[in-house]
Amino acid sequence: MQDKIIIKGAREHNLKNISLEIPRGKMVVFTGLSGSGKSSLAFDTIFAEGQRRYIESLSAYARQFLGRLDKPDVDEIEGLSPAISIDQKSHSANPRSTVATITEIYDYLRVLFARAGTPHCPTCGRPIRKLTIEEIVDVVVGIAGENKARKNIVILAPAVRGRKGEYYQMLYDFLNAGFSEVRIDGQFHSLRNRIELSRYKQHTIELAVDRIPADTDFKDKDNRLRLSEAVESALKYGNNVVTVITDQEVSLSAKFTCPHDGFSFPEIEPRLFSFNSPYGACETCNGLGTEDLWSEKICPACEGKRLRPEALHVLIEGKSIASVVALAIADAADFMKKLSAAKNKTFLEVAEVPLREIRNRLKFMMDVGLDYLTLDRKAGTLSGGEAQRIRLASQIGSRLTGTLYILDEPTIGLHQRDNAKLIKTLHDLRDLGNTVIVVEHDEETIRSSDYLVDFGPAAGVHGGKIVAAGPIPGILKDAKQKSLTLEFLRGERQITLPKARRPVSKNHDFLRIKGATANNLTA
Repeated sequence: MQDKIIIKGAREHNLKNISLEIPRGKMVVFTGLSGSGKSSLAFDTIFAEGQRRYIESLSAYARQFLGRLDKPDVDEIEGLSPAISIDQKSHSANPRSTVATITEIYDYLRVLFARAGTPHCPTCGRPIRKLTIEEIVDVVVGIAGENKARKNIVILAPAVRGRKGEYYQMLYDFLNAGFSEVRIDGQFHSLRNRIELSRYKQHTIELAVDRIPADTDFKDKDNRLRLSEAVESALKYGNNVVTVITDQEVSLSAKFTCPHDGFSFPEIEPRLFSFNSPYGACETCNGLGTEDLWSEKICPACEGKRLRPEALHVLIEGKSIASVVALAIADAADFMKKLSAAKNKTFLEVAEVPLREIRNRLKFMMDVGLDYLTLDRKAGTLSGGEAQRIRLASQIGSRLTGTLYILDEPTIGLHQRDNAKLIKTLHDLRDLGNTVIVVEHDEETIRSSDYLVDFGPAAGVHGGKIVAAGPIPGILKDAKQKSLTLEFLRGERQITLPKARRPVSKNHDFLRIKGATANNLTA
């Protein structure tokens, strides 16, 4: 593979037909005055051409959904890799996007809670464990004893729940197995009659396994055996779930059901913890966490946690998934470290992979100075710099190689003490085998780069030229290379700081802010 990117005749915007060679697999900084052409070359030429070539390599079917991209005004670019732009403009304003979802931390949290979480009954708060057949029989006997209307006990097996289809073969198989009745969408039907279902409508099909008279004495061994066999058969056809109808209707599970009050948990799987899925989202706010799309009022049902009650009652070390995402990144990292140090071998066996991925991503976030953000912070409330660094952390986590990354001033809004962490992250991205182009003014970032390209000599129509280019530190020692940026980097020019700030009178008017607590502010 070619070891450099060769650009010939770039004329996009104010660029003056420039030609340039950039080393591949290095961290390259584009610097210069604002308006001198840095972004025109980095984003509007190099990234635009990389994106265009990648899209053109896709099938005609895929391209029809992506639209046509115009070729930038450049004669030729050689050695170009697939390009990823990480700027400060393209962060999501989707109300469903959060710090956790953008970084994929939430995806791994869903897997973690589905594998290792312990369900608790929302009614009584007790931990829920899987019921055996005998325990289910005991619950049914208890329900039968409370049957004041003296209705027959119907044992149903939920074979299909809310799925589209005609199900001719399934119904025929039920009839051949010796069953005579099903309940479809709440109505009972005889299997001996032809049942026609709409192919494109969702259906719930429950097989009637047995009808037991209301006055049956379950102390009798034969009667109890009949019930036990009916329950076992219902669990077989109902995917480990049995529904019992008397004067009430109760669903019991051989997986997770509260034996104290009969509360039956749904299948505990990752989608239960997704507020973007109807299976897991709060039914009142549909997973928004607010009363409606444009409202700031917290949903009264889920209290802003976005999930249905069952999802909020699956706990790990006393915390629900909503409690974990409410933590700041630094606190979440401490919690995950505590879980990784657990002595329960069974827990570690099922949780090892999601825990590792979550901890890695949290570390990347802290490395770019975002340890103060909470994981449930909405994407639309992030600053441009925060959103950019989150995307940068996500790219580190993706472990892509041979890619061209282009960043726009990633140090903006970052405290000087966090610069070193960010620069290390950029170096890590480079060391994976990627080329990193950074449009930047920060001196520390410039000095930490492998190659410097300085644009100028001025802005607008007076810019668009490369006034200096070369590897660091060679370019600093090369007296033939001259530019305003190099003069400051070499110490030939300095910005003098005032010895004292302007005094402010005690009688001067002040703007007073009291009790501000938005986002990460503390009163």
